[in-house]
Amino acid sequence: MERIDINGVEVFIEEAENYIQVNDISESDLTKVWGHLIKQYPEYEVNFCFRNVTIPIDILSDIGAEILDDCIKMQLTSNDYIFCESYEVEQLKKEDFASFAAFHDKAYPEMYWTSTRLLDKWDNWRIFVTKNGDKIIGYTLLLIAMKDKLMGEIFCVAADNFAHHKALLSVSVNYAFENGKNIVIYMTDRDNTLEQDSALAVGFKNVGFYKAFRAIAQQK
Repeated sequence: MERIDINGVEVFIEEAENYIQVNDISESDLTKVWGHLIKQYPEYEVNFCFRNVTIPIDILSDIGAEILDDCIKMQLTSNDYIFCESYEVEQLKKEDFASFAAFHDKAYPEMYWTSTRLLDKWDNWRIFVTKNGDKIIGYTLLLIAMKDKLMGEIFCVAADNFAHHKALLSVSVNYAFENGKNIVIYMTDRDNTLEQDSALAVGFKNVGFYKAFRAIAQQK
């Protein structure tokens, strides 16, 4: 994504995808920026992401924004990590990416991080999988390239039961800690008890929230 400044506000733009992301924006800044986006980037999808800040609900409603994600921010330090005996989990090799891509794009067809984007940024991610024979039945996306080099993020865990979910999560955070990370964060869906229970099982703690809204840059 290209990072630009609009009226003093940091905005991330992916022009090839007609996509814009804005983080932790205040009501006054959103008012200033929205008119510019309508004029310069009509019909772009705009995602507004908030972490532990006051959310300008009224203006988001005025521009037609709809809730996209409502998550609990979970955080784990290396000191709090609880190792879990687990099902066999392995790190995905690049030569096996095609089978993962088919599974991922079917499981999350609307996720920004499609298999194509993940492959383009391969070095930024570590992907861990569980299999039934040669067939992938679950995976974790671990983001290791963050501004804070001592932090990693569990971006997604796809698993259909607690044991597999906990195993994938445990192996992923263990990898992060063994490779220089001190903190791992994980945004769990507020209504997904499987995500929250497995996070708690390996030592994560609830430390805040994350909410995202989606709007189209057009006049209402």
